[in-house]
Amino acid sequence: MNKTTTIVLALLVSLGVAIISLGLFYPSTKVAAETTALPERALGDPKAPITITEYSSLTCSHCADFYVKVMPELQKRYIDTGKVRFVYRDFPMDGIGLKGAALAHCMPAEQFFPYIKIVYANQTSWIRTDKPDVTLTQYAQMAGLPADKAKACLDDTKLLDALVAVRTEATDKFDIKATPTFIFSDNETKLVGARSIDDFAVVIDKILAKKK
Repeated sequence: MNKTTTIVLALLVSLGVAIISLGLFYPSTKVAAETTALPERALGDPKAPITITEYSSLTCSHCADFYVKVMPELQKRYIDTGKVRFVYRDFPMDGIGLKGAALAHCMPAEQFFPYIKIVYANQTSWIRTDKPDVTLTQYAQMAGLPADKAKACLDDTKLLDALVAVRTEATDKFDIKATPTFIFSDNETKLVGARSIDDFAVVIDKILAKKK
């Protein structure tokens, strides 16, 4: 074996390792068609005149700010009053966000939003730990998810593939590139990044006025 052949083989091996590593980090979406569609997680009246669909990542700081500073008022003014239905969809930005999303979807439906709100509220603490996924699992256990089910959840490749498939669809269908991104059901409005309650109020009130 000459020197050139040896170098080529070494490069191919390195490339193979890199591809395998990426596959472990983000499961391939090629098998997404074989997964069961994720159940929708939503707040508010299904018959509300406006639907807001959020694409969010549990490791996104602006997403955390939204849930701490904006969501309580949005829920009070518009969701609880029947004006808005709010749909949450995952757009994991990294492996930790993917694991956190998997744990959230393993929670009972009624515990989904309480769980992610706790995760977002404490994001600045757990995200800086050496093993943030361990802390996320502890949050899930405190919320009622047994340790064995939490582990099984994190090992569920079909669930992980389904979550990545949601992200891929969001990118392909709605050109979503950042979190949080909020899509309104008027098919005209999209809000991206850090936004105040006033930003939401302007859009919502405008759409409601058109429906009168």
